[in-house]
Amino acid sequence: MESLGKLLGKLKQALGRDTLSKEIILRCVKDVLGFEIRTQDVSIKGGMLRIQTTPAKRNEISLNEFRILEVIRLKTGLNLKRIVY
Repeated sequence: MESLGKLLGKLKQALGRDTLSKEIILRCVKDVLGFEIRTQDVSIKGGMLRIQTTPAKRNEISLNEFRILEVIRLKTGLNLKRIVY
């Protein structure tokens, strides 16, 4: 039972870290582009940031991809290679 508690504690910490990273990413996108994206529309996997949103927002993200990634790297330390929309 004790090992199950430890496992659940580690899982909770990992989920909290991912949520914190997503919140920081959302703030970075808002700072750079001026619009908000929902938390559930953002995922991080394999060094890539996936954002699912409207075509108009995707266009703005693609035009400013380098600047967004740079701000995210500075604020979070995440080494994201690209943004997939």
